[in-house]
Amino acid sequence: MLERIEAQLALTATQMLKQADELVAAQLRVINAIGSYRVVPPAELRPSAHRNVIRVVCALRGGDHVSAALEVDERETGRRRALQAIPSADVLTAYRSCIALLRDEFLRITQAEATPADAVLLGTQRIWQLGDQYSNEFLDGYRTAELDLNRRAEQQQTILLVRLLEGTMTMDQMVAAGVGFGLGLDKLYWVLRARSDGIDPFALSLQLKRAAGAQDTALVGIYGGDVAAVFSRPITGELTDGVTVGLTGPIGLSELHAGFAEATQLLEVATRFGHRGIVNHSRMALRLAVAKEPELGRQLHARYIEPVEVESAMGEALLASVETYLACRRSIPEAAAALSVHVNTLRYRLERFATLTGADLQDMDTMFEIWWALQYRTLCESTI
Repeated sequence: MLERIEAQLALTATQMLKQADELVAAQLRVINAIGSYRVVPPAELRPSAHRNVIRVVCALRGGDHVSAALEVDERETGRRRALQAIPSADVLTAYRSCIALLRDEFLRITQAEATPADAVLLGTQRIWQLGDQYSNEFLDGYRTAELDLNRRAEQQQTILLVRLLEGTMTMDQMVAAGVGFGLGLDKLYWVLRARSDGIDPFALSLQLKRAAGAQDTALVGIYGGDVAAVFSRPITGELTDGVTVGLTGPIGLSELHAGFAEATQLLEVATRFGHRGIVNHSRMALRLAVAKEPELGRQLHARYIEPVEVESAMGEALLASVETYLACRRSIPEAAAALSVHVNTLRYRLERFATLTGADLQDMDTMFEIWWALQYRTLCESTI
């Protein structure tokens, strides 16, 4: 019985082979109806359509391969379609439509020849199995090429980003290289440098892209163990705990190098002071000043910090009390609650601090000097 079925399928396969030219032309009409395939030269499509006919013929005859002269790795075809920017959905639609066309021709012939149902069923199964096998190979080649293209695009983006931020490009070079990335002389940008305690730079870059949302310009890359980026709009989405972002903007294309230097400084200072989230110049202005004036910081540290550290057994408690008092807008009840001490205990500590340093805690200039000295102390401790 199986021999009879195979003989009937072989006759049908021979009939389809005789119609190869017509079947190739019919496949080309199906493919040309898919708009994205207009970029593929007909000379490239015709051999693929002919291979489809030969493969169906071989499948109907019970074979699982074609001759070496006709065999072409469909992964290579899938790779070519990816390079031609044809959507993967269109690639599958084109191939499956061609296989469906050949299946329909098989059914037409078997109906005309009154082929028994068992032979028709087996032949149909073989054609669909063929379609599944080679559609998977198409996709494997397509996805491999797509990943390669994405990696290359990311590499090109990172190279451009680094050159922009390091200031190694002329203005003409920036404009020419940035055409595909939405860069232009008439636009403004936000530059950032970000760091996280809890996630690696790659994961952080993905988080920043999500937080940035839709952007006309989005250059994001890993830089010196951190993540650097240029956006056309500031970040508005949520960031996880432990992420610090130094942000500068809006600035013009020619200011990207200087803007990144400022974003880097903002990140470094914010990190040393233990700040998290997005920090800009207005938020960090005074602490930037502390970082930029180490000599002044040393003088104020010697005046307001060292006497307490040297002469008092409770130096740390006194300094923490003064710092909390300032952070609580000089409210003794609020500061005492924050420190979990009685208000009289806090008053005693403030008086002791004043005695050791000679500071007038009611004088605004003196209070600002004390704040500066405490910030300088924090800055120094962060480098240890």
